[in-house]
Amino acid sequence: MQQNVIKRETFDDLAGARPDGGPVAQRIAQIILAAQQTFQEDGYAAFATRRVASRAGITLGNLQYYFRTKEELLRVALQEYVRQTICNYTAIASQSGISTMRRCSALVDRIFHDINETSLPKFLFEAWAFSQHEPYAADLVDDIYTEYRSTLAKLLSEIHPALTDTERMVRASVIIAQTAGMMILAYHGGDSEKDYAEFVRLTKRSVKMLIDLPPQTLESDAPLHGSRNRRAHGKSSAHVGISEKNKPFELSTRQTGQDTLYYRVTVRGKRREVKINEIISCAANLLATEGYANFTLARVAKELGIIPSALKNYFPTHDDLLRSTIGALMKVYVDRYAEMGKPSGKPALERLCEITVDAFEEACDSSICRFSFEMFALAQHSDITNELLRRLYSAYRANYVDLIRELDSSATARECHARATLIAAQAEGAMTLRFGSKKQPPDMDRVFELMQALAIRVAQGNFTAKSATLGILNNRPGFRGGSALCEPC
Repeated sequence: MQQNVIKRETFDDLAGARPDGGPVAQRIAQIILAAQQTFQEDGYAAFATRRVASRAGITLGNLQYYFRTKEELLRVALQEYVRQTICNYTAIASQSGISTMRRCSALVDRIFHDINETSLPKFLFEAWAFSQHEPYAADLVDDIYTEYRSTLAKLLSEIHPALTDTERMVRASVIIAQTAGMMILAYHGGDSEKDYAEFVRLTKRSVKMLIDLPPQTLESDAPLHGSRNRRAHGKSSAHVGISEKNKPFELSTRQTGQDTLYYRVTVRGKRREVKINEIISCAANLLATEGYANFTLARVAKELGIIPSALKNYFPTHDDLLRSTIGALMKVYVDRYAEMGKPSGKPALERLCEITVDAFEEACDSSICRFSFEMFALAQHSDITNELLRRLYSAYRANYVDLIRELDSSATARECHARATLIAAQAEGAMTLRFGSKKQPPDMDRVFELMQALAIRVAQGNFTAKSATLGILNNRPGFRGGSALCEPC
């Protein structure tokens, strides 16, 4: 009876538990911190109460006195982390006696600091993946992005009172995409310190430009006709969650110049190739829908209706299957974007537009998002996955680098690389816009217009708000005055 009373008081007063809040509050805060660290370091798949107890320096029985089950502990630990993160950001944004611009600048600086100096990226990578399997985790991640978007939108309304609610939300959404993408590339880009520093500098300039843009810049009554051709399943910004977990993962959604899946070069024989395609597609679907926790040879074999030893004839180890599955999907995109970006009869700007359109389409695809979220989380525990992601982003950005060189021959190699990284980061970060979309559905067409406009400005090296009229939003498609978007991509 006494134990239950302690637990109820603990949950009721959890938000106020601090080191000076008494022995019970101190112990609970200690356990929660250990649980958060374990979640970040070990991942959602390996999270265990024994590990938490060991990290906290207590016995498992002592931990279970406060939290009976692993699920109970993990839920509270994640809730407290989200609550604290939201409180930190809202406190900065609502400081009294400070100008709106200074508060906005301080908030952006804090976000950049958290990305580069704290455990926030580790937490979010795991949380993104975990949210695909647990409804309460999905709600918590939604809360972070809903509050983040609302906080930015409120600051923008103070800076530009003439902005409509939609325009404020569009700008806030693009800033979120850029910062989320920066976090992804920071961990998986494999850049040198100097290259990364230049990327961060450009990202800050891009965010400042978004904040400073005058209201009339976003005046646009109609979307860009012909600039996008979204697939039926990509039209909605529906929340990615466990309700979609049975949706088939399409490994070869839109390949360029080929109708078959990726095959390992060393494999010979049509029947063997077909079987390998079947295995890789099944494995990719399982990784996307059931998560890296259930990505095993035994589980894939069961899904295929074969015995594990038969699967080992094609992929002897778990690492072999993981490498081939992730590599297959990555090769599809690398080959496609290389084909789209290579010199042809089209101007460089038009080819850039085509790639950004395609990349945004993928960011709206729920199956691609689920797969990506699992890879980001898995890369923290798998050297194979981490290395494959680095190769992917290296090849992906190389296409942008070549296009930027065509558009701005005066740019240095480091500038080209940083601009390419920013464009790629914005596209990757767009996947996170689905979080919180049930509570605040963003106008994805308007978001895309602004993101594509920014990609063009970044490629051209123009980061000034005054000259950044962003013709993509004020003009219809076609070169007008030499600054608008190219003919429909």
